[in-house]
Amino acid sequence: MWFLTRVYPKLNQTGNIRLALLVIAVFGFSSYFIHYLEPETFPSTFEGLWWVLTTVTTVGYGDVSPHTTEGKILGIFLFVIGIGLMGVVIGKVVNLFSLYRTLKEEGKLPYTKSNHYVLLGWSKKTKSTLKELLYEGEDRDIVLIAELAQSPYRHEKVTFIQGNPGNREALIDANVAKAASVLIFSDDSIQDSSLSDGKSLLIASSIEKLSFDLNESIYTIVEVQKEDHIDNFKHLKVDEFVISDETFSRIMAKASRYHGSSLIYTKLTSDLEGENIYQITSDKEWNTYRDAFISLLEKGATLLADGDKLNINQRLDEKIPEDARLFVVCSVDTYKQYWKKVK
Repeated sequence: MWFLTRVYPKLNQTGNIRLALLVIAVFGFSSYFIHYLEPETFPSTFEGLWWVLTTVTTVGYGDVSPHTTEGKILGIFLFVIGIGLMGVVIGKVVNLFSLYRTLKEEGKLPYTKSNHYVLLGWSKKTKSTLKELLYEGEDRDIVLIAELAQSPYRHEKVTFIQGNPGNREALIDANVAKAASVLIFSDDSIQDSSLSDGKSLLIASSIEKLSFDLNESIYTIVEVQKEDHIDNFKHLKVDEFVISDETFSRIMAKASRYHGSSLIYTKLTSDLEGENIYQITSDKEWNTYRDAFISLLEKGATLLADGDKLNINQRLDEKIPEDARLFVVCSVDTYKQYWKKVK
């Protein structure tokens, strides 16, 4: 009893390396010694190791057991010492898993993979975007950087990084240099649109600086409150802007004039229902936009745009450039049938 109450607590406080060395020493010595004591029962050290491991991890399989008094004394030693050591080891492993889970939920572990999405800032719009990305079913992880105590969204593909979205260390932990896209969301807690867009500008500046230092191209999408604030971002490499408040106002105005038009916007911008917008690669058989337009119609898709150029119907006889980024409107089944996801 003295041994259990005094020694085992000290083993729990032993460092992982020392504990591992102690386990190896005890198990290695016991494996060799039982082979030395009973070579006929345990013809090799490996056979001894098998007996040691089954003894300390289970009650033993009963296939082999020591027959001599010395061997049985060694077995008693393993019952007392070995099983206790395994208990301590298992406890350490459980604690490590628990620590890993806690650190992950608190956003204190760096993300090391690539070709992922990085979402900066937490808001209702961030949550909606996250759900849309997960619903698409792409084999890409999502990394969220936000100033929160714990992850606000638990999913196997979502990694939370705790920190200021404009902080260099947080951006490095999220591995933004290797991200497929970085999305900067407007801070809903700031009522003044100038201040909110100013904060987004600072975050975009941090990403631009990191991109320059690491010599990596980072595709950046920024949500801005006011369209006239976009000029302030001109000195930065921002690939796309999404105007939050004014886009909403425009949809409301269109809906008031053309009843039902808001449903079209909703369905085209949501993967949760109906037809959707997808990017596809140009077919080698397509020479002009007319070729693409007719071929796509036969497949059940409508050619919508090439990049940001929506006037395809006025350019049907133009040759499709090699760097064309074609967008179509079709069902998800049609998309999966004819095209692979654009990485």
